Amino acid sequence: MVLALAVGLLLYSVRSARDVGGGEAGGTGWWAVVIVAHLPLVAILALLVGGLVERLGYFRYGRRPVRPGRLPALLPTVCVQLPMFNEHAVARRVITAACALTWPTDRLTVQVLDDSTDADTRALVEGICAELRTATGVKCTVLHRADRQGYKAGALEAGRGRTDAEFLAILDADFVPPPDYLLRAMPHFYLADGRPDDGLALVQAQWGHLNHDESALTQAQSLWVDDHHTLQMSWRSARWRFVNFTGTAGVWRASAIEATGGWRAASLVEDCELSFRSLFAGYRTTFVKEIVVPAELPATYTAYKAQQRRWTQGWVQLQRLHLGTLVFRFQCSWVRRIHLLYHMCTAWRWPAWLLWITLLPFLIVHDLWFGVFGTAVGVGVYLLPTALCGVVAATVASLETRHTYPGRRTPSILARRVGRIVPHLVINAGMLPHQFSAFCEGLFGSLYGEFERTPKAATVMASTGMPAGVETRRSTTARRYDVKVHWPYVLAEACFVALHLAWAAFFAVQGLILCALGAVVMAACVLAVAYFYGDHAGKVCFFVDESAAAARLRAAIRKLPIERSCTRS
Repeated sequence: MVLALAVGLLLYSVRSARDVGGGEAGGTGWWAVVIVAHLPLVAILALLVGGLVERLGYFRYGRRPVRPGRLPALLPTVCVQLPMFNEHAVARRVITAACALTWPTDRLTVQVLDDSTDADTRALVEGICAELRTATGVKCTVLHRADRQGYKAGALEAGRGRTDAEFLAILDADFVPPPDYLLRAMPHFYLADGRPDDGLALVQAQWGHLNHDESALTQAQSLWVDDHHTLQMSWRSARWRFVNFTGTAGVWRASAIEATGGWRAASLVEDCELSFRSLFAGYRTTFVKEIVVPAELPATYTAYKAQQRRWTQGWVQLQRLHLGTLVFRFQCSWVRRIHLLYHMCTAWRWPAWLLWITLLPFLIVHDLWFGVFGTAVGVGVYLLPTALCGVVAATVASLETRHTYPGRRTPSILARRVGRIVPHLVINAGMLPHQFSAFCEGLFGSLYGEFERTPKAATVMASTGMPAGVETRRSTTARRYDVKVHWPYVLAEACFVALHLAWAAFFAVQGLILCALGAVVMAACVLAVAYFYGDHAGKVCFFVDESAAAARLRAAIRKLPIERSCTRS
Protein backbone atom coordinates (compact mmCIF):
# COMPACT_ATOMS: atom_id res chain seq x y z
CA MET A 1 0.00 0.00 0.00
CA VAL A 2 2.78 2.42 0.93
CA LEU A 3 4.69 1.47 -2.23
CA ALA A 4 1.60 2.10 -4.37
CA LEU A 5 1.12 5.47 -2.67
CA ALA A 6 4.76 6.42 -3.25
CA VAL A 7 4.75 5.46 -6.91
CA GLY A 8 1.42 7.20 -7.45
CA LEU A 9 2.68 10.43 -5.93
CA LEU A 10 5.82 10.30 -8.03
CA LEU A 11 3.94 9.67 -11.30
CA TYR A 12 1.43 12.38 -10.52
CA SER A 13 4.21 14.84 -9.80
CA VAL A 14 6.03 13.96 -13.03
CA ARG A 15 2.83 14.43 -14.99
CA SER A 16 1.86 17.73 -13.42
CA ALA A 17 5.46 19.06 -13.22
CA ARG A 18 4.47 21.60 -10.59
CA ASP A 19 1.61 23.05 -12.61
CA VAL A 20 -0.88 21.89 -10.01
CA GLY A 21 -0.36 23.50 -6.62
CA GLY A 22 -2.12 23.35 -3.30
CA GLY A 23 -3.43 26.88 -3.54
CA GLU A 24 -1.78 30.12 -2.58
CA ALA A 25 0.78 29.60 0.17
CA GLY A 26 -0.66 30.82 3.45
CA GLY A 27 -4.27 30.62 2.30
CA THR A 28 -6.97 28.72 4.21
CA GLY A 29 -7.05 25.86 1.72
CA TRP A 30 -3.28 25.65 1.68
CA TRP A 31 -3.09 25.44 5.48
CA ALA A 32 -5.79 22.76 5.59
CA VAL A 33 -3.91 20.54 3.13
CA VAL A 34 -0.52 21.18 4.74
CA ILE A 35 -1.73 20.37 8.25
CA VAL A 36 -3.25 17.05 7.18
CA ALA A 37 -0.22 16.14 5.07
CA HIS A 38 2.13 16.91 7.97
CA LEU A 39 0.42 14.59 10.47
CA PRO A 40 3.23 11.99 10.15
CA LEU A 41 5.73 14.72 11.01
CA VAL A 42 3.59 15.70 14.00
CA ALA A 43 3.77 12.09 15.23
CA ILE A 44 7.56 12.10 14.76
CA LEU A 45 7.91 15.38 16.67
CA ALA A 46 5.74 14.00 19.49
CA LEU A 47 8.04 10.99 19.81
CA LEU A 48 11.09 13.27 19.73
CA VAL A 49 9.61 15.41 22.50
CA GLY A 50 8.95 12.29 24.58
CA GLY A 51 12.56 11.25 24.18
CA LEU A 52 13.81 14.74 24.99
CA VAL A 53 11.76 14.78 28.21
CA GLU A 54 13.45 11.57 29.31
CA ARG A 55 16.97 12.69 28.43
CA LEU A 56 16.71 16.12 30.05
CA GLY A 57 14.62 14.74 32.91
CA TYR A 58 17.50 12.39 33.67
CA PHE A 59 19.31 15.25 35.39
CA ARG A 60 16.46 15.65 37.88
CA TYR A 61 15.36 12.06 38.41
CA GLY A 62 17.86 9.57 37.01
CA ARG A 63 21.33 10.91 37.66
CA ARG A 64 21.39 10.26 41.40
CA PRO A 65 22.94 6.85 42.25
CA VAL A 66 20.47 4.12 43.16
CA ARG A 67 20.98 3.15 46.78
CA PRO A 68 20.96 -0.58 47.55
CA GLY A 69 19.57 -2.13 50.71
CA ARG A 70 21.35 -4.53 53.02
CA LEU A 71 21.69 -8.24 52.36
CA PRO A 72 20.40 -10.56 55.10
CA ALA A 73 22.77 -12.69 57.16
CA LEU A 74 21.67 -15.79 55.26
CA LEU A 75 22.11 -14.96 51.60
CA PRO A 76 19.27 -15.93 49.26
CA THR A 77 19.62 -18.73 46.73
CA VAL A 78 20.36 -17.60 43.18
CA CYS A 79 20.14 -19.53 39.94
CA VAL A 80 22.06 -18.05 36.99
CA GLN A 81 20.29 -19.02 33.76
CA LEU A 82 22.24 -18.97 30.50
CA PRO A 83 19.89 -19.52 27.53
CA MET A 84 21.83 -20.30 24.36
CA PHE A 85 21.41 -21.79 20.90
CA ASN A 86 24.39 -22.90 18.82
CA GLU A 87 26.71 -20.51 20.68
CA HIS A 88 29.92 -22.40 19.92
CA ALA A 89 32.02 -19.23 19.84
CA VAL A 90 30.98 -17.70 23.16
CA ALA A 91 29.80 -20.65 25.28
CA ARG A 92 33.02 -21.03 27.25
CA ARG A 93 33.30 -17.33 27.96
CA VAL A 94 29.84 -16.84 29.46
CA ILE A 95 29.69 -20.13 31.38
CA THR A 96 33.11 -19.47 32.90
CA ALA A 97 32.10 -15.93 33.89
CA ALA A 98 28.86 -17.19 35.47
CA CYS A 99 30.73 -19.76 37.56
CA ALA A 100 33.19 -17.05 38.66
CA LEU A 101 30.48 -14.91 40.29
CA THR A 102 31.19 -14.14 43.91
CA TRP A 103 28.43 -15.90 45.87
CA PRO A 104 28.46 -18.86 48.29
CA THR A 105 28.64 -22.03 46.24
CA ASP A 106 25.94 -23.69 48.36
CA ARG A 107 23.58 -20.77 47.49
CA LEU A 108 24.44 -20.58 43.78
CA THR A 109 23.55 -22.74 40.80
CA VAL A 110 24.22 -22.17 37.11
CA GLN A 111 21.76 -23.50 34.53
CA VAL A 112 22.97 -23.70 30.95
CA LEU A 113 19.76 -23.84 28.90
CA ASP A 114 21.29 -25.17 25.70
CA ASP A 115 18.88 -25.63 22.81
CA SER A 116 21.70 -26.19 20.33
CA THR A 117 21.04 -28.36 17.31
CA ASP A 118 24.77 -28.58 16.60
CA ALA A 119 26.11 -31.79 18.20
CA ASP A 120 29.62 -30.32 18.56
CA THR A 121 28.24 -27.34 20.49
CA ARG A 122 26.19 -29.58 22.77
CA ALA A 123 29.26 -31.67 23.53
CA LEU A 124 31.36 -28.55 24.08
CA VAL A 125 28.84 -27.14 26.57
CA GLU A 126 28.72 -30.43 28.47
CA GLY A 127 32.52 -30.51 28.68
CA ILE A 128 32.79 -26.89 29.86
CA CYS A 129 30.23 -27.44 32.60
CA ALA A 130 31.95 -30.61 33.81
CA GLU A 131 35.28 -28.78 33.86
CA LEU A 132 33.88 -25.85 35.83
CA ARG A 133 32.06 -28.02 38.35
CA THR A 134 35.45 -29.50 39.25
CA ALA A 135 37.38 -26.23 39.15
CA THR A 136 34.91 -24.00 41.04
CA GLY A 137 32.63 -26.24 43.06
CA VAL A 138 29.60 -24.46 41.57
CA LYS A 139 26.62 -26.63 40.67
CA CYS A 140 26.61 -26.10 36.92
CA THR A 141 23.93 -28.09 35.10
CA VAL A 142 22.91 -28.38 31.47
CA LEU A 143 19.38 -28.66 30.12
CA HIS A 144 19.05 -29.89 26.53
CA ARG A 145 15.46 -29.82 25.26
CA ALA A 146 14.16 -32.21 22.65
CA ASP A 147 12.61 -29.31 20.73
CA ARG A 148 12.76 -25.51 20.83
CA GLN A 149 9.11 -24.98 21.66
CA GLY A 150 8.76 -21.41 22.88
CA TYR A 151 12.38 -20.67 21.89
CA LYS A 152 14.14 -18.57 24.56
CA ALA A 153 10.99 -18.11 26.65
CA GLY A 154 10.36 -21.85 26.55
CA ALA A 155 13.92 -22.59 27.66
CA LEU A 156 13.70 -20.13 30.55
CA GLU A 157 10.36 -21.57 31.65
CA ALA A 158 11.72 -25.11 31.48
CA GLY A 159 14.72 -24.09 33.57
CA ARG A 160 12.51 -22.26 36.06
CA GLY A 161 10.62 -25.47 36.69
CA ARG A 162 13.86 -27.22 37.63
CA THR A 163 15.06 -24.85 40.35
CA ASP A 164 13.71 -23.67 43.67
CA ALA A 165 16.08 -20.69 43.83
CA GLU A 166 14.60 -17.47 45.19
CA PHE A 167 16.14 -15.34 42.45
CA LEU A 168 16.91 -15.94 38.78
CA ALA A 169 19.80 -14.06 37.14
CA ILE A 170 19.55 -14.21 33.35
CA LEU A 171 22.48 -13.64 31.00
CA ASP A 172 22.61 -13.97 27.22
CA ALA A 173 25.59 -15.78 25.76
CA ASP A 174 27.32 -12.61 24.57
CA PHE A 175 27.46 -11.06 28.07
CA VAL A 176 30.34 -11.32 30.55
CA PRO A 177 29.26 -10.39 34.09
CA PRO A 178 31.93 -9.06 36.45
CA PRO A 179 32.62 -11.27 39.51
CA ASP A 180 30.84 -8.86 41.88
CA TYR A 181 27.67 -8.69 39.77
CA LEU A 182 25.46 -10.53 42.27
CA LEU A 183 27.03 -8.82 45.28
CA ARG A 184 26.03 -5.46 43.80
CA ALA A 185 22.65 -6.40 42.30
CA MET A 186 21.11 -8.51 45.06
CA PRO A 187 21.09 -5.83 47.83
CA HIS A 188 18.54 -3.86 45.80
CA PHE A 189 15.95 -6.53 46.60
CA TYR A 190 16.23 -5.63 50.29
CA LEU A 191 15.50 -2.61 52.44
CA ALA A 192 18.07 -0.77 54.54
CA ASP A 193 17.30 -2.97 57.57
CA GLY A 194 17.72 -6.21 55.61
CA ARG A 195 14.02 -6.97 55.19
CA PRO A 196 13.01 -8.14 51.70
CA ASP A 197 11.39 -5.60 49.37
CA ASP A 198 8.74 -8.00 48.11
CA GLY A 199 7.26 -5.48 45.69
CA LEU A 200 10.42 -5.31 43.59
CA ALA A 201 10.39 -7.90 40.81
CA LEU A 202 13.48 -7.05 38.75
CA VAL A 203 16.89 -5.41 39.05
CA GLN A 204 18.16 -4.52 35.57
CA ALA A 205 21.83 -3.66 35.05
CA GLN A 206 23.46 -1.39 32.49
CA TRP A 207 24.80 -2.97 29.31
CA GLY A 208 28.51 -2.36 28.78
CA HIS A 209 30.58 -3.06 25.68
CA LEU A 210 33.45 -5.35 24.80
CA ASN A 211 33.88 -4.14 21.22
CA HIS A 212 32.39 -0.65 20.95
CA ASP A 213 35.34 0.70 18.91
CA GLU A 214 35.53 -2.22 16.48
CA SER A 215 33.73 -0.52 13.59
CA ALA A 216 31.28 2.23 12.66
CA LEU A 217 28.49 -0.28 13.26
CA THR A 218 29.53 -1.05 16.84
CA GLN A 219 30.14 2.65 17.52
CA ALA A 220 26.59 3.44 16.41
CA GLN A 221 25.17 0.65 18.54
CA SER A 222 27.18 1.67 21.61
CA LEU A 223 25.75 5.18 21.37
CA TRP A 224 22.21 3.81 21.23
CA VAL A 225 22.83 1.53 24.23
CA ASP A 226 24.48 4.32 26.25
CA ASP A 227 21.62 6.70 25.47
CA HIS A 228 18.80 4.22 26.03
CA HIS A 229 20.21 2.69 29.21
CA THR A 230 22.07 5.45 31.01
CA LEU A 231 19.57 8.21 30.22
CA GLN A 232 16.17 6.81 29.31
CA MET A 233 16.05 3.76 31.57
CA SER A 234 17.53 5.65 34.53
CA TRP A 235 14.81 8.29 34.16
CA ARG A 236 12.02 5.73 33.78
CA SER A 237 13.20 3.80 36.79
CA ALA A 238 13.49 6.85 39.04
CA ARG A 239 10.33 8.60 37.80
CA TRP A 240 7.88 5.73 37.34
CA ARG A 241 9.51 2.75 39.10
CA PHE A 242 9.25 0.72 35.91
CA VAL A 243 11.67 -0.41 33.22
CA ASN A 244 11.32 -3.34 30.89
CA PHE A 245 13.67 -6.28 31.24
CA THR A 246 16.16 -6.19 28.37
CA GLY A 247 16.40 -9.98 28.15
CA THR A 248 19.78 -10.17 29.88
CA ALA A 249 21.89 -8.65 32.67
CA GLY A 250 18.91 -8.72 35.02
CA VAL A 251 17.89 -10.54 38.20
CA TRP A 252 14.26 -11.56 38.67
CA ARG A 253 12.48 -12.48 41.87
CA ALA A 254 11.30 -16.02 41.12
CA SER A 255 8.00 -15.55 42.99
CA ALA A 256 7.18 -12.51 40.82
CA ILE A 257 7.59 -14.53 37.64
CA GLU A 258 5.38 -17.23 39.10
CA ALA A 259 2.73 -14.73 40.19
CA THR A 260 2.52 -13.15 36.72
CA GLY A 261 2.13 -16.44 34.85
CA GLY A 262 5.68 -17.39 33.94
CA TRP A 263 7.48 -16.97 30.65
CA ARG A 264 5.40 -16.86 27.45
CA ALA A 265 6.45 -16.97 23.81
CA ALA A 266 3.50 -15.00 22.44
CA SER A 267 5.85 -12.13 21.57
CA LEU A 268 9.40 -12.12 20.22
CA VAL A 269 10.27 -9.74 23.08
CA GLU A 270 9.35 -12.20 25.81
CA ASP A 271 11.40 -10.12 28.26
CA CYS A 272 9.34 -6.96 27.72
CA GLU A 273 6.09 -8.90 27.68
CA LEU A 274 6.82 -10.38 31.11
CA SER A 275 7.82 -6.91 32.35
CA PHE A 276 4.48 -5.38 31.43
CA ARG A 277 2.59 -8.28 32.99
CA SER A 278 4.53 -7.71 36.20
CA LEU A 279 3.64 -4.00 36.00
CA PHE A 280 -0.06 -4.82 35.62
CA ALA A 281 0.24 -7.22 38.59
CA GLY A 282 1.47 -4.39 40.82
CA TYR A 283 5.22 -5.07 40.88
CA ARG A 284 8.01 -2.53 40.49
CA THR A 285 11.17 -2.92 38.44
CA THR A 286 14.36 -0.91 38.78
CA PHE A 287 17.41 -0.02 36.71
CA VAL A 288 20.87 0.42 38.24
CA LYS A 289 23.26 2.21 35.90
CA GLU A 290 26.12 1.80 38.37
CA ILE A 291 26.18 -1.97 37.71
CA VAL A 292 27.66 -2.55 34.25
CA VAL A 293 27.69 -5.94 32.52
CA PRO A 294 29.88 -5.90 29.37
CA ALA A 295 28.59 -7.51 26.22
CA GLU A 296 29.66 -8.09 22.65
CA LEU A 297 27.74 -5.90 20.22
CA PRO A 298 26.73 -7.49 16.90
CA ALA A 299 29.79 -7.02 14.70
CA THR A 300 28.12 -7.66 11.34
CA TYR A 301 25.25 -5.89 9.64
CA THR A 302 23.51 -9.20 8.96
CA ALA A 303 23.51 -10.04 12.67
CA TYR A 304 22.42 -6.51 13.56
CA LYS A 305 19.50 -6.64 11.14
CA ALA A 306 18.37 -9.98 12.57
CA GLN A 307 18.43 -8.51 16.07
CA GLN A 308 16.61 -5.30 15.13
CA ARG A 309 13.97 -7.16 13.15
CA ARG A 310 13.19 -9.35 16.15
CA TRP A 311 12.99 -6.41 18.53
CA THR A 312 10.76 -4.23 16.34
CA GLN A 313 8.46 -7.09 15.40
CA GLY A 314 8.27 -8.17 19.03
CA TRP A 315 7.39 -4.72 20.37
CA VAL A 316 4.49 -4.46 17.93
CA GLN A 317 3.31 -7.91 18.99
CA LEU A 318 3.50 -6.69 22.58
CA GLN A 319 1.10 -3.87 21.70
CA ARG A 320 -1.34 -6.36 20.23
CA LEU A 321 -1.22 -8.30 23.49
CA HIS A 322 -1.29 -5.54 26.11
CA LEU A 323 -2.15 -2.13 24.64
CA GLY A 324 -5.80 -2.54 25.57
CA THR A 325 -4.91 -3.34 29.17
CA LEU A 326 -2.61 -0.34 29.40
CA VAL A 327 -5.17 2.07 27.93
CA PHE A 328 -8.39 0.87 29.56
CA ARG A 329 -7.75 -1.38 32.54
CA PHE A 330 -4.45 -0.50 34.22
CA GLN A 331 -4.96 1.93 37.11
CA CYS A 332 -2.47 4.83 37.16
CA SER A 333 -2.28 8.60 36.76
CA TRP A 334 -2.89 10.05 33.31
CA VAL A 335 0.68 11.39 33.15
CA ARG A 336 2.14 7.97 33.88
CA ARG A 337 -0.23 6.38 31.35
CA ILE A 338 0.95 8.77 28.63
CA HIS A 339 4.56 7.89 29.33
CA LEU A 340 3.85 4.15 29.39
CA LEU A 341 2.06 4.52 26.05
CA TYR A 342 5.13 6.28 24.67
CA HIS A 343 7.27 3.47 26.11
CA MET A 344 5.16 0.69 24.60
CA CYS A 345 4.51 2.37 21.23
CA THR A 346 7.97 3.72 20.41
CA ALA A 347 8.21 1.33 17.42
CA TRP A 348 5.65 3.54 15.64
CA ARG A 349 8.51 5.84 14.75
CA TRP A 350 9.34 3.53 11.83
CA PRO A 351 6.00 3.81 9.95
CA ALA A 352 5.80 7.50 10.85
CA TRP A 353 9.23 8.18 9.36
CA LEU A 354 8.62 6.04 6.27
CA LEU A 355 5.26 7.66 5.56
CA TRP A 356 6.77 11.12 6.04
CA ILE A 357 9.77 10.42 3.81
CA THR A 358 7.34 9.11 1.20
CA LEU A 359 5.10 12.20 1.33
CA LEU A 360 7.73 14.92 1.59
CA PRO A 361 8.97 14.92 -2.04
CA PHE A 362 5.38 15.23 -3.28
CA LEU A 363 4.74 18.11 -0.88
CA ILE A 364 7.91 19.87 -2.03
CA VAL A 365 6.98 19.59 -5.70
CA HIS A 366 3.52 21.04 -5.07
CA ASP A 367 4.63 23.78 -2.67
CA LEU A 368 2.74 22.15 0.21
CA TRP A 369 5.58 22.50 2.68
CA PHE A 370 7.02 25.19 4.93
CA GLY A 371 10.02 25.65 2.68
CA VAL A 372 7.87 28.04 0.62
CA PHE A 373 8.45 30.61 3.37
CA GLY A 374 12.21 30.41 2.92
CA THR A 375 15.12 28.06 3.34
CA ALA A 376 15.60 28.98 7.01
CA VAL A 377 12.01 28.05 7.82
CA GLY A 378 12.31 24.74 5.97
CA VAL A 379 15.52 23.83 7.79
CA GLY A 380 14.00 24.88 11.12
CA VAL A 381 10.89 22.75 10.68
CA TYR A 382 12.27 19.67 8.93
CA LEU A 383 15.91 19.26 9.98
CA LEU A 384 16.52 21.15 13.21
CA PRO A 385 14.29 19.09 15.60
CA THR A 386 15.87 15.76 14.61
CA ALA A 387 19.38 17.21 14.60
CA LEU A 388 18.86 18.89 17.97
CA CYS A 389 17.50 15.74 19.63
CA GLY A 390 20.33 13.66 18.15
CA VAL A 391 23.04 16.04 19.35
CA VAL A 392 21.50 16.35 22.82
CA ALA A 393 21.20 12.57 23.18
CA ALA A 394 24.75 11.92 21.93
CA THR A 395 26.29 14.67 24.08
CA VAL A 396 24.52 13.81 27.32
CA ALA A 397 25.03 10.06 26.85
CA SER A 398 28.74 10.58 26.19
CA LEU A 399 29.11 12.78 29.25
CA GLU A 400 27.13 10.59 31.64
CA THR A 401 28.43 7.07 30.89
CA ARG A 402 31.20 7.26 33.48
CA HIS A 403 30.33 3.79 34.77
CA THR A 404 30.42 2.22 31.31
CA TYR A 405 33.76 3.85 30.41
CA PRO A 406 35.62 4.26 33.73
CA GLY A 407 38.88 5.62 32.25
CA ARG A 408 39.92 9.23 31.75
CA ARG A 409 37.55 11.36 29.70
CA THR A 410 39.67 13.78 27.74
CA PRO A 411 38.11 16.32 25.34
CA SER A 412 39.27 14.25 22.35
CA ILE A 413 37.69 11.09 23.75
CA LEU A 414 34.42 12.91 24.42
CA ALA A 415 34.48 14.38 20.92
CA ARG A 416 34.88 10.92 19.40
CA ARG A 417 32.03 9.58 21.48
CA VAL A 418 29.73 12.43 20.52
CA GLY A 419 30.81 11.85 16.91
CA ARG A 420 29.16 8.43 17.04
CA ILE A 421 25.98 10.30 16.14
CA VAL A 422 27.13 10.31 12.48
CA PRO A 423 27.22 6.52 11.89
CA HIS A 424 24.19 6.21 14.17
CA LEU A 425 22.10 8.50 11.95
CA VAL A 426 23.40 6.96 8.71
CA ILE A 427 22.67 3.40 9.83
CA ASN A 428 19.26 4.30 11.23
CA ALA A 429 18.31 5.97 7.96
CA GLY A 430 19.58 2.93 6.09
CA MET A 431 17.47 0.63 8.28
CA LEU A 432 14.21 2.49 7.64
CA PRO A 433 12.60 0.20 5.01
CA HIS A 434 13.86 -2.91 6.84
CA GLN A 435 12.40 -1.79 10.17
CA PHE A 436 9.15 -0.70 8.56
CA SER A 437 8.84 -4.21 7.14
CA ALA A 438 9.47 -5.67 10.60
CA PHE A 439 6.80 -3.37 12.03
CA CYS A 440 4.27 -4.56 9.46
CA GLU A 441 5.15 -8.20 10.12
CA GLY A 442 4.65 -7.64 13.83
CA LEU A 443 1.33 -5.90 13.25
CA PHE A 444 -0.19 -8.31 10.74
CA GLY A 445 1.79 -11.54 11.17
CA SER A 446 1.54 -14.37 13.67
CA LEU A 447 2.11 -13.66 17.35
CA TYR A 448 4.11 -16.84 17.77
CA GLY A 449 6.87 -16.10 15.28
CA GLU A 450 10.24 -17.78 14.99
CA PHE A 451 12.90 -16.50 17.39
CA GLU A 452 15.95 -15.97 15.19
CA ARG A 453 19.18 -15.80 17.17
CA THR A 454 21.67 -13.00 16.74
CA PRO A 455 24.94 -14.54 15.45
CA LYS A 456 27.87 -13.99 17.81
CA ALA A 457 31.52 -14.08 16.83
CA ALA A 458 33.48 -13.74 20.12
CA THR A 459 35.75 -11.14 18.55
CA VAL A 460 36.80 -10.09 22.06
CA MET A 461 37.68 -12.38 24.94
CA ALA A 462 37.37 -11.17 28.54
CA SER A 463 39.44 -12.84 31.21
CA THR A 464 39.12 -10.52 34.20
CA GLY A 465 37.90 -12.36 37.27
CA MET A 466 37.99 -15.83 35.77
CA PRO A 467 38.73 -18.63 38.22
CA ALA A 468 42.31 -19.84 38.41
CA GLY A 469 43.15 -22.80 36.25
CA VAL A 470 40.23 -22.31 33.87
CA GLU A 471 41.04 -21.43 30.29
CA THR A 472 39.55 -18.29 28.76
CA ARG A 473 40.42 -19.06 25.17
CA ARG A 474 37.82 -18.74 22.49
CA SER A 475 35.64 -21.83 22.43
CA THR A 476 36.39 -22.58 18.82
CA THR A 477 37.84 -21.41 15.59
CA ALA A 478 35.45 -19.31 13.52
CA ARG A 479 32.22 -21.20 12.95
CA ARG A 480 29.44 -19.80 10.84
CA TYR A 481 25.74 -20.49 11.11
CA ASP A 482 23.15 -19.62 8.52
CA VAL A 483 21.22 -16.39 8.97
CA LYS A 484 17.85 -16.21 7.28
CA VAL A 485 17.50 -13.49 4.65
CA HIS A 486 13.95 -12.15 4.48
CA TRP A 487 13.49 -11.40 0.82
CA PRO A 488 10.36 -9.24 1.21
CA TYR A 489 12.54 -6.96 3.34
CA VAL A 490 15.18 -6.86 0.61
CA LEU A 491 12.47 -6.03 -1.94
CA ALA A 492 11.26 -3.19 0.28
CA GLU A 493 14.80 -1.82 0.44
CA ALA A 494 15.22 -2.07 -3.33
CA CYS A 495 11.92 -0.27 -3.95
CA PHE A 496 12.86 2.45 -1.47
CA VAL A 497 16.18 3.03 -3.22
CA ALA A 498 14.62 3.05 -6.68
CA LEU A 499 11.90 5.48 -5.57
CA HIS A 500 14.32 7.98 -4.07
CA LEU A 501 16.69 7.82 -7.02
CA ALA A 502 13.71 8.57 -9.25
CA TRP A 503 12.78 11.52 -7.04
CA ALA A 504 16.41 12.69 -7.16
CA ALA A 505 16.35 12.65 -10.96
CA PHE A 506 13.04 14.51 -11.04
CA PHE A 507 14.27 17.16 -8.58
CA ALA A 508 17.47 17.61 -10.60
CA VAL A 509 15.49 18.20 -13.78
CA GLN A 510 13.34 20.76 -11.95
CA GLY A 511 16.45 22.54 -10.67
CA LEU A 512 15.84 21.60 -7.02
CA ILE A 513 19.41 20.53 -6.38
CA LEU A 514 19.27 20.43 -2.57
CA CYS A 515 16.14 18.30 -2.70
CA ALA A 516 17.80 16.00 -5.22
CA LEU A 517 20.79 15.69 -2.91
CA GLY A 518 18.52 14.78 0.02
CA ALA A 519 16.86 12.01 -1.99
CA VAL A 520 20.27 10.66 -3.07
CA VAL A 521 21.46 10.64 0.55
CA MET A 522 18.44 8.59 1.67
CA ALA A 523 18.99 6.09 -1.13
CA ALA A 524 22.72 5.94 -0.39
CA CYS A 525 22.12 5.20 3.31
CA VAL A 526 19.90 2.22 2.49
CA LEU A 527 22.35 0.98 -0.14
CA ALA A 528 25.28 1.34 2.26
CA VAL A 529 23.61 -0.88 4.85
CA ALA A 530 22.23 -3.35 2.28
CA TYR A 531 25.71 -3.72 0.75
CA PHE A 532 26.75 -5.77 3.79
CA TYR A 533 24.14 -8.50 3.39
CA GLY A 534 26.04 -11.74 4.02
CA ASP A 535 28.92 -10.18 5.99
CA HIS A 536 28.41 -12.72 8.79
CA ALA A 537 29.83 -15.25 6.32
CA GLY A 538 32.57 -13.00 4.93
CA LYS A 539 30.45 -11.87 1.98
CA VAL A 540 28.96 -8.62 0.74
CA CYS A 541 26.00 -8.20 -1.59
CA PHE A 542 24.95 -11.72 -0.52
CA PHE A 543 27.63 -13.68 -2.37
CA VAL A 544 30.68 -11.50 -3.17
CA ASP A 545 33.80 -12.32 -1.16
CA GLU A 546 34.34 -9.37 1.19
CA SER A 547 38.15 -9.47 1.24
CA ALA A 548 38.34 -9.76 -2.55
CA ALA A 549 35.93 -6.83 -2.95
CA ALA A 550 38.04 -4.74 -0.58
CA ALA A 551 41.20 -5.60 -2.52
CA ARG A 552 39.59 -4.59 -5.81
CA LEU A 553 38.44 -1.31 -4.26
CA ARG A 554 41.95 -0.51 -3.03
CA ALA A 555 43.35 -1.33 -6.46
CA ALA A 556 40.82 0.94 -8.13
CA ILE A 557 41.68 3.80 -5.78
CA ARG A 558 45.38 3.42 -6.56
CA LYS A 559 44.59 3.81 -10.26
CA LEU A 560 42.75 7.10 -9.84
CA PRO A 561 44.39 10.05 -11.67
CA ILE A 562 44.49 12.10 -8.46
CA GLU A 563 46.51 9.36 -6.82
CA ARG A 564 49.02 9.33 -9.67
CA SER A 565 49.31 13.12 -9.71
CA CYS A 566 49.96 13.18 -5.96
CA THR A 567 52.65 10.55 -6.42
CA ARG A 568 54.45 12.63 -9.08
CA SER A 569 54.36 15.74 -6.95
